Amino acid sequence: MSAVESDENNGEKVTALRDIFHFNHFKSFYRLYVPIAIIIGIVAGLAMVLFQWLIIGFTNALSTLPLYVAPILGGIFSGFMIYIGRREVQGSGISTAIEMTHEPYSLDRGTAFTKLLTTSISIGSGNPVGREGPAVLIGASIGTSIGRRLGFHEDSHLRVFLMMGSAAATAGIYKAPLGGALFATEAPYRRDARLGYFIPTVIAALTSYIVYASVMGIDPILQFGAGFTLTLEVLPLLIVLGAIAGGTSILFAVVLMVIRNFFTLKLPNWFDPIAGSALACIAIFITGIAVDPSLTIAGMGYEVINSLANSTVPITILFMLLIGKLFASSFVVAGRVSGGVLASSLFVGAMLGAIFGEMFYPDAVGAFIVLGMGSVLAATTNTPVATTIMMLEMSHSFDLIIPLALCISVAYLVSGGTSLYEGQKVSRDDEDEDYYKLAEEKPDPEHRLTLDGLDGNPSDPKNTMDEDLAVDSDDTSESS
Repeated sequence: MSAVESDENNGEKVTALRDIFHFNHFKSFYRLYVPIAIIIGIVAGLAMVLFQWLIIGFTNALSTLPLYVAPILGGIFSGFMIYIGRREVQGSGISTAIEMTHEPYSLDRGTAFTKLLTTSISIGSGNPVGREGPAVLIGASIGTSIGRRLGFHEDSHLRVFLMMGSAAATAGIYKAPLGGALFATEAPYRRDARLGYFIPTVIAALTSYIVYASVMGIDPILQFGAGFTLTLEVLPLLIVLGAIAGGTSILFAVVLMVIRNFFTLKLPNWFDPIAGSALACIAIFITGIAVDPSLTIAGMGYEVINSLANSTVPITILFMLLIGKLFASSFVVAGRVSGGVLASSLFVGAMLGAIFGEMFYPDAVGAFIVLGMGSVLAATTNTPVATTIMMLEMSHSFDLIIPLALCISVAYLVSGGTSLYEGQKVSRDDEDEDYYKLAEEKPDPEHRLTLDGLDGNPSDPKNTMDEDLAVDSDDTSESS
């Protein structure tokens, strides 16, 4: 019986049962990507455990120094690494990972370790940066390195391995497996996402999360109650919060870019981290004079965020913390200090949410902190879906899903595509037609792993599949 036949009784079409199965395609799909996803997840999870241990170690080692002095040490180390040619340590790393997603290329040998070490020193010294951005580049380096060592060199493969590694690292360090997977698929675009390989990406993220949580604990990052009852009366307030969060993200991006342009024009690259850290030290010192020493803008800031949800802080203090963190983070990130800007976006959003909570809902400050964090993060990264899920996983406050989605949507629209990440394309329409075309599953045995300069240009030859080995486009519709 053919796939579609005409029923003699009523003329209706019927479908043969065998045509609802696609095992031939999925057999190779599973055989190729699922085992590699598990391997990448395990390696990335262990790397994130090491990352966290190093951060804790350097934080303890440098804790005797004043908070307004120690960050300069992290800036000096970042400057030294750039001076000796380890350019991969500069800045967040997410922009590099995004660029690699669009055009895969080789990283310097040891990129994952040098980025991990330098960022650990940056954060441990108290620079107002985060671990999440570097984690994405570390994961991308792990994913592509594993793929190349297994013999895969096609861009269509490397993009998937890169996404798996980025998702796995993000899932581990955030303790947010689904949000990490979504972030890896959504971050390369300003208003789009690529979900064709979402399942292996989720598998890598879940594996990394299990490995990381098994060692570091399963408790969420945000350890406070964020219960909230949604009513019609609060909807206008949520819209206003989202709109202000979108405007704040624009301010963040403008300040960071102005400072970066100034450093680029006036200072040598290796000196940028030293200047940025020095300016951040001044911001930390000034803020520390006006507020309680426990409410510092140094470091990642998660301890401060957790404490604010359980205490009453004057609105003027919260505003000073918001502005201080925004500028201090802009100084160090624009100055190429190794560290991410996601934690700073979360901190700025937390202060904004706390201000709204203290003003309008003193009994639900924790909930507004989560709403503010999600709104600013989504607007600065252009990842509304991933951020919504990530904030729920980070807080375990799943009753916030509707107000969180509302605030994030408004903030994302108001920001108008403004981003802290260079290299984001607008949508998938900007990509080549065969961007994620499924390549031949067997690696090319003639090629070996080559790791050359971090200049954005592929150094290893592109492999071209023989037409008789190419996978039929009808069997690859899943990838698009």
